[in-house]
Amino acid sequence: MKLKNGMLLFHGSYTAVENIDLKYCMPGKDFGRGFYLTSDINQARAFIRSVLDRGHTKGTIPQTQNYGYVSSYRFRMPEEGLKIHEFEEANKEWLWFIANNRRRKLATPINAQIQGIAESDVIIGKVANDQTNPVLAVYLNGIFGDIQSERAVNEAIRQLIPDHLVNQYCFLTEKAIRCLEFQEARKYVIK
Repeated sequence: MKLKNGMLLFHGSYTAVENIDLKYCMPGKDFGRGFYLTSDINQARAFIRSVLDRGHTKGTIPQTQNYGYVSSYRFRMPEEGLKIHEFEEANKEWLWFIANNRRRKLATPINAQIQGIAESDVIIGKVANDQTNPVLAVYLNGIFGDIQSERAVNEAIRQLIPDHLVNQYCFLTEKAIRCLEFQEARKYVIK
């Protein structure tokens, strides 16, 4: 999952995104408020359906819209570098970081365990599944046992099926966003 100079990354959405603006990024996502990309174009295409469904439900996208876009970007590493944190696997640190971003109030007992990660420019790691919030609520309420126990952590990770999708790259800062060079946006009709 390493971020390499010249790498092509993809973003699936209901609209083409030529100019990235972090203020439009939603908080409460796996790795925090940032611009999410993947190295897998098929994963980006599949994400269009999720975005459309959510937008239709909230009324932010017309019910008749059945298409979205995959915008592609070329990553260029700046000379001064970036602070990058990579979760190489879905482990305890990965789970705790996601829990902190998605369910901050419930995650208070584990917040100290993940200090410093959020100060990264880019965070890379596995994608949790669509049932993330319910699984995290059960985990953080101690239903699987003590939230710091290996048994509880392993059960939560198992239910989040992080190996189902390829990866996600979350660009958290303006410095990181400036490293993305827009290539093109392709329209896809969702059936």
